[in-house]
Amino acid sequence: MPTHDYLSRAVSTDRDITLEALRVFTYLSRRLQYDHPVPVLQSELADALGMQRPNVNRAIKLLETKRILLRDAKHGRAVTFRLNGELEAGHA
Repeated sequence: MPTHDYLSRAVSTDRDITLEALRVFTYLSRRLQYDHPVPVLQSELADALGMQRPNVNRAIKLLETKRILLRDAKHGRAVTFRLNGELEAGHA
């Protein structure tokens, strides 16, 4: 299973990752785990990062497309996410 350091390096060196996605990943990587989904409210994330919600949404979608974040079930109004522990070197 990759470490947070591995994922951080993979995300920061991927040329497709936008600055917005990097900011969202950096913030979420402190909260998310590999094995337990954590609820995330996009409005709280937008407020914490000083970003607009559409930009947060776009960043999350990019991180999901890259399979860095995995979406799980909804928890109330929040969507739960976890880090992808199955990423292999070079696939982030």
